[in-house]
Amino acid sequence: MDLHQHLPLHQRLAQRAALSPKRIVFPEAISDSRVRDAVLQLAANQLCIPVILEDESQSLKSQICGDAPKLADRILWIPPQHPFLDEIKQIEEENGTATPLHTGTSLHTAGLLVHHGFADGAIAGSVASTSDVIRAALKTVGTAQPKGLVSSIFLMELQTGQTLTYADCGVIPDPTAEQLADIAIRTAETHRAILQTTPRVALLSFSTLGSAHHPSIEKVRTALTQIRRQRPDLAIDGELQFDAAFVPEVARRKAPDSSVAGKADCFIFPNLDAANIAYKITERLAGAKATGPILQGLAKPYLDLSRGCTADDIITAACCVPALL
Repeated sequence: MDLHQHLPLHQRLAQRAALSPKRIVFPEAISDSRVRDAVLQLAANQLCIPVILEDESQSLKSQICGDAPKLADRILWIPPQHPFLDEIKQIEEENGTATPLHTGTSLHTAGLLVHHGFADGAIAGSVASTSDVIRAALKTVGTAQPKGLVSSIFLMELQTGQTLTYADCGVIPDPTAEQLADIAIRTAETHRAILQTTPRVALLSFSTLGSAHHPSIEKVRTALTQIRRQRPDLAIDGELQFDAAFVPEVARRKAPDSSVAGKADCFIFPNLDAANIAYKITERLAGAKATGPILQGLAKPYLDLSRGCTADDIITAACCVPALL
């Protein structure tokens, strides 16, 4: 149990990251000042070892560390002719999977650095779209399981200090029952890894435990059956309406026998429409702090960012990487 659960999420993550700083590639530093600001702060506070892909002019070092030249030694600089890249190129050619480095996009270069163990994780998406980030990650890092599913979560830190997990808010538009089961299991694992608490998972719907009938509800029920067969250890229930899942008083009326209803902190939405809309409503109307999208299902951490992110968002994403390893 984390003894500092009372602290804001970003502080808890930063404390843990500082204990074992990881090498994290930031392929968009060359094109985004927010990334450069985040890298400078991460290096200054020793929250990670930023890995920066330099351009031919090697001007990034002065852009990032111009006012703090001593911090340059806390950053791993990868110029176009770095031995790391030569070694990666050789490995890729030997495996017959060569991908051009520093051509077209640096997203692939970042992924290859992670895949071959020269870095622990990569973070992009402040400039590139989610689809571009995922394609690069799939081509380089790959999935944790053969033909595995990649999905995403958002951590939603409420003004009360409680942090909820929403999924899938950014990848799978209309998951099948099998995909929904995979999303739920992986989300529970990600929730546990990052927040260091036992997840209580609710499969959401417009029905609570049989109060309505529809093919979309049957999908949720089928997913629940599969999850309980695969992971009987998980605290999970469904189908539940959000109020029954989150509000104890409503849970006592709608689902009195459920061990999850009224206590859930990990919410699995039936489709991308519902999840994406819900996280934005929670963020904008409830004033929650959203961290994500955090991709899950990859062999190694390759985190996505919202293109509207701030430098602080990038720092928080970087501090999530140690928990995902």
